[in-house]
Amino acid sequence: MCGAGRPFGAGRPLSQNDERRPAMKTAATAFLAWAVLAASPVLAQYKPVEGETPSAAAALTPAMLKSLQEAVPVTPELRAGRNALASNRVYSLVINPDVENRADKLFTHAIKEPGSIADQQKSGRCWLFAGLNLLRPEVMAKYKMKDFMLSQAYEQFYQELEAANRSLELAISLRHEPIHSRRMDTFLQHLINDGGNWNYVRALVQKYGAVPESVMPDAYAASHSDEMVALMSARLRKAVIEIRRSAEAGATVSDLRKLKLGALQDVYKVLALCLGQPPDSFEWRYETKKGKLSPLKRYTPLSFAREFLDHDLDSYVSFVNYPGQPMHARLEWAWERNMADAPNMDAVNISMEEMVAMTSKSILADQPVWFGANSSAEGNVAKGLWLDGITDTRDLFGIDFTMSKADTLAYDNGTPDHAMVITGVDIRDGQPVKWKAENSWGEKAGDKGWFIIDSQWFDKHVFQVIIHRRFVPPDLLALTKQKPILLPPWDPFTDWVSGR
Repeated sequence: MCGAGRPFGAGRPLSQNDERRPAMKTAATAFLAWAVLAASPVLAQYKPVEGETPSAAAALTPAMLKSLQEAVPVTPELRAGRNALASNRVYSLVINPDVENRADKLFTHAIKEPGSIADQQKSGRCWLFAGLNLLRPEVMAKYKMKDFMLSQAYEQFYQELEAANRSLELAISLRHEPIHSRRMDTFLQHLINDGGNWNYVRALVQKYGAVPESVMPDAYAASHSDEMVALMSARLRKAVIEIRRSAEAGATVSDLRKLKLGALQDVYKVLALCLGQPPDSFEWRYETKKGKLSPLKRYTPLSFAREFLDHDLDSYVSFVNYPGQPMHARLEWAWERNMADAPNMDAVNISMEEMVAMTSKSILADQPVWFGANSSAEGNVAKGLWLDGITDTRDLFGIDFTMSKADTLAYDNGTPDHAMVITGVDIRDGQPVKWKAENSWGEKAGDKGWFIIDSQWFDKHVFQVIIHRRFVPPDLLALTKQKPILLPPWDPFTDWVSGR
């Protein structure tokens, strides 16, 4: 199909002089015009590989259909399964009670005061909730607080504004990129959303500080973010079009950044309407466990963070288990940042044995651990159980659906799509057998918001942990200084930027 250019022969009508031109010259001119147009991105044609086009040999024939029907006879077992599935969800029928009952709710060590359970509701802010929850226990213990919660909406405001600026800067950098290249497709699919990673939390708190939840609580759009994100995305797409068309017309980068500023003004307005204006300063006090009130003081978000939170967020180190990438290499993901001037996400690729050892050491010292996992893997969310073998889909269907961790990532069958915080460990014979996880799905999910993860599920479905450097062995810490391998923005590991 032709692109946006005019089709051949759509120019001015032929004159008598045109008609007298030699046929060979006319043919040569036509060929040159075709060559120029065919080379342009607009008219570039797709080149299918062998077997990709329609083919009679590839059809699902009546004979094949008959063989498939004969291979699945209607047995009593199949009929029983069909009857059950007629009015039930698959995963409500495949929970294995024997596996479920093996996991008790006891742990040999758990952080005593992690804080109350938070609820991200219908938003993709798990990474942010987990990051802020990571910082809570130390604050509560130091100041003997009854409870403590940081405002997620405050960080969310600047997260979306910074992400919009980052995407518009990328649009300027990609202004001459072919519109349907893989790079542009990836960019346009992820212009803005509310997903993220630990490096996003670190950058936000370091630049903007933090405020207590009571100072800027969630508005409706904070916890139900789809409409707000869709509006910002629509405005950013218009800005991308303006930037590209202005660049084609010869606009300078300085000119394009003026267009960017206009778009950011609109994004700021959307955020101010949906989330409210972040405070420049505020008054706050807290209640201790003994019911005493602290003196009422005035803070700025930065002064509050300096007084109450961990002063050196750069002391937290990111580790991943990424089968298929070189072991003990430092990996970096292009574009995986929430600020135009902040570093990309990076991590050292380690074995699960190394990950488990550091996580256990951290928990035993009452330091919680931020982690990323494939929460869509087998489990019973209602009871808060992520246990290996808890779902018997193979027994119900007679089909093996399992894949290796490497294949799961490479073939997009499951990625680290959710972040939480580990706050407890159960150790038997010197080895962790299960973990206690603080989720951000509210108290109605799991055991009043808490989840249990057994060691086998952890090995298969956990991909990333954030460990304070004091729990990192020197040899692994040294690996953070090596030159990273830069992975593309469409790498499956970071598909979780879409949020959960």
